[in-house]
Amino acid sequence: MSIEGARETPEAPVANTGAIRQQVSGVVIAYNRVDLIGTCLRALSFVDELLVIDKSSTDGTAELAAQFADRVIVVPWSPVVEETRAFAVATCKHDWIVCMDDDECLSVEAVRFIERELVSPRASVYLLPQRHYIMGQHDERAYYWPEFQPRFFSKKAVTFLETVHGGMKYDEATAYVVSYEDGTCIHHLSHKNVEQWIEKANRYTSRPDRVRVPHAGDDVVAFSHESINRYVSVTKSSEPGGYPRTVAVLRALYDNIDRLKTWEEEEGVDGDAAFQAICRQLDAAYARELPPRKVAVPQIDTSQLVASTALPAKAPKRDAAISDDVPLETLRRAIEALRESLRHVRAAAEIERRSTAAALAHERQLLAESSNQLAIREASLADMREQLVAQEAKLQKEARANATLHEAQTLQASRDLGLARSELQVQYDQALVLRQQIAAVQADADQLRADAASAHQQLHAVYASASWRLTGPMRGIASRHPKAVAGLRGFLRRHPKLRRAAVGTVKAGWRLITLRRGKRPVSPAPAPATEVELLPALAPSADVERRFDVRRLDVPSVASTLASNRRVLCVSHVMPYPPRAGNEYRIHQLLTWLSSAGYSPLVVICPLPHEVPSDKQIAIAASVYPNFIVCGRDGVIHHNLDEDSPLLEGLHGGVVRDFAAMLGEQSPATQRERDLLGTMRTFCPDVLIDLLVKLDANWNPDVLLAEYVFMTRAFAAMRPELLKVIDTHDVFSTKARKVQQYGVTDGLALSEAEEAALLKRARLLIGIQPEETRDLMRLAPECNVVNVGVDFQVNMKAVVPPPQPIVLLVASNNPMNVKGTKDFLSFSWPIIHKERSDAELHIVGDVGRSIAIVPDGVKVLGRLDDLNAAYASATVVINPTVAGTGLKIKTVEAICQLRPVVAFPAGVDGISAAAKPLLHVASDWFLFAQHVLRVLSERPDAEMLAGLGTALAREFSPEIVYAELAGALDEL
Repeated sequence: MSIEGARETPEAPVANTGAIRQQVSGVVIAYNRVDLIGTCLRALSFVDELLVIDKSSTDGTAELAAQFADRVIVVPWSPVVEETRAFAVATCKHDWIVCMDDDECLSVEAVRFIERELVSPRASVYLLPQRHYIMGQHDERAYYWPEFQPRFFSKKAVTFLETVHGGMKYDEATAYVVSYEDGTCIHHLSHKNVEQWIEKANRYTSRPDRVRVPHAGDDVVAFSHESINRYVSVTKSSEPGGYPRTVAVLRALYDNIDRLKTWEEEEGVDGDAAFQAICRQLDAAYARELPPRKVAVPQIDTSQLVASTALPAKAPKRDAAISDDVPLETLRRAIEALRESLRHVRAAAEIERRSTAAALAHERQLLAESSNQLAIREASLADMREQLVAQEAKLQKEARANATLHEAQTLQASRDLGLARSELQVQYDQALVLRQQIAAVQADADQLRADAASAHQQLHAVYASASWRLTGPMRGIASRHPKAVAGLRGFLRRHPKLRRAAVGTVKAGWRLITLRRGKRPVSPAPAPATEVELLPALAPSADVERRFDVRRLDVPSVASTLASNRRVLCVSHVMPYPPRAGNEYRIHQLLTWLSSAGYSPLVVICPLPHEVPSDKQIAIAASVYPNFIVCGRDGVIHHNLDEDSPLLEGLHGGVVRDFAAMLGEQSPATQRERDLLGTMRTFCPDVLIDLLVKLDANWNPDVLLAEYVFMTRAFAAMRPELLKVIDTHDVFSTKARKVQQYGVTDGLALSEAEEAALLKRARLLIGIQPEETRDLMRLAPECNVVNVGVDFQVNMKAVVPPPQPIVLLVASNNPMNVKGTKDFLSFSWPIIHKERSDAELHIVGDVGRSIAIVPDGVKVLGRLDDLNAAYASATVVINPTVAGTGLKIKTVEAICQLRPVVAFPAGVDGISAAAKPLLHVASDWFLFAQHVLRVLSERPDAEMLAGLGTALAREFSPEIVYAELAGALDEL
């Protein structure tokens, strides 16, 4: 099985909590591994320090490693790695260590796993699964799979043993065994072939201090069979001649070699001593039984002698067994041969001496050249020193001139300050007069409020009276038939007697009613405890003049889907199309998915007072959504429903009802409750509730989908069995912690108790990113909570940006965007523009309106109909929002355009880990500028962008984004 067989799965999204990542050292012990060391070190590119301990390699391993590592330390060769590992780890400067052998390579999933654990470690020692490649193959059916090795650990948690295969000591309770299901592993390229296995087995088993193979008994044959059977038994393959069984026998061979060497030691077998003893016995027998060989003249052939650096060994002691009758001539010849050998040795020594002298001369020449270069450098430094002295004198002169100018400017500023103070005093006096006028106006306003409250109570009493109820049908007839009423009035004016008789009849009837029912004081309706059952005939209106005015839009016909059985009533305060901000885009995408998933959405928009859309905007939206209604606060209803649609039947001309009494909102106890009630009424006024109640009754929807928690004011007025869903967008109780600490507020922050009470009005909650989804689960544990981000179509045709360095900012004008943009222009852009004067900053969107003075290199482009061109020309996209809630949809949009993004941690909250290669996260404005500069200096790899685009296309597809919501809706 090749390495391509390793399981490749996308990395699971991980919430970025803002925690600091631990620093980590990587260390590799290497010897003559030039064919593998490059791949091994590339896998460790993520570490903060990378060391290579080279054991005196001779094949170029150290030179290749120096291209990847921070340091390469050469140590003497030793046959096993255990003698070097403790030194290697002790040399690292960081506490967390990734320690690898030179034939081990981390998988990409293992690198991602280690990166995640460095943010929040769950253990001190990690046992990583190891995929062995023996004879160039890995097979998960073999005996060795799975096997785990401690390669990632805290330096303080382990102790290394010098015993071969002894490994390290650590507390197993602090260790964590890493799962291999997602592809996390070490690729161990251990043995190319059987020859290398046998050589390594021989070398390791020759070490006296080693972990030996345990055995029981002295039967080495039985041990051999048992070892083979042991490894074959754990092999998950029955193929007789296949790789798994072959490698099992190869593994048993190691144990047999080790066992046989242990047998030698236990039995005291010394083969070398035995061989010497045999030779001595044979020499004695030869001297005794065989005649010595006579050699006329000893011949020593020196033609093949290259060099000799060792002197001849001492002449052996005269053997007593040798006869004293050896001819003198023979000894003389032997001496001559020895002299000849000595001459050759001396000649070789002379050659070596000359070579050493030449090398020494070469070194001296290099030293002389270095001395000359040093002298030249010293002269250059002297010139630079003189230039620095001159430059310092110039700077001092300029500083004195600047000081003089500063004094003059300070004097002028003091004069301007005096004038400003005088003008301020005049304005202060005018302000006192204005305050007095405002106080008078306020007093008049308070009186008007009191009069209005009194009138409202009287009006409420009238609406709650029996006469108002009795005359209700008559008012309904009058509103539907104004001409008939006008004719009746004219008839009564022409016939006063009949008018007086009618009035008398009404009065008599009223007296009978009042005699039957005693008069009782009118009191406000009690606040409902749970759901409120509305009584249309008794619902008073805060303004009798506010009536519904239903108007049908004249737009091209759109195919309606209201006949479907899966009906969703969607209510929002923002126009989702055309999308101008992130929340509008998300709502539009959600509505698009609902339509494609077989639902029939009926979209109701009630804009905020300062966000009233134009007629053109309403017409554009109505041409996109088949069933679309815009509810004005003045009672004007625009819609594109069929002319014969019964949904709005009877609404035109009707009085907008007052829901305060029925919802228990008459008398908030505290100022905070009054402020919160004001916010709720701003988002969901009575006119919207009245419209939703009408649609609930006439259309009978299956689901009510409210955008933002403030729309829940209408929930109590609708059918209890209706499935109520809140698309939260933000968790407002976290704004004080995440946003307001930066001095920015939009007035929508809630306490946890307040938000929990509003959330519990629904059965299903939609969180926009994982961290906020967990907050919603904690605030409303009784509700079903799902995580739904936003789907984007990844621009797979994104090309490498042009050479012109362009920084792109796309944002709306919400408070956090405005603050982030201004701070970026103040703190980061000057650094970037100084380093890259050719760079430009393009600001797109309404946030550009907040910039009073446009700095050099900045272009404010305003709103653009098509952002694709802006993204295509951008080198890097920035999101300078320091804090915020929800999902930063503009960040998602940028990475789906395959553009690198520089942001603060808040700007990447909830972003999928698949987008990590494109995200650069800063912790302050200086680092923000450095990230931008680094991205501007890099050129992206088109092949890498294509592969990343494929992964992101799946991550942000509707099937993935809306999977949880689809399951929850089907279940509920």
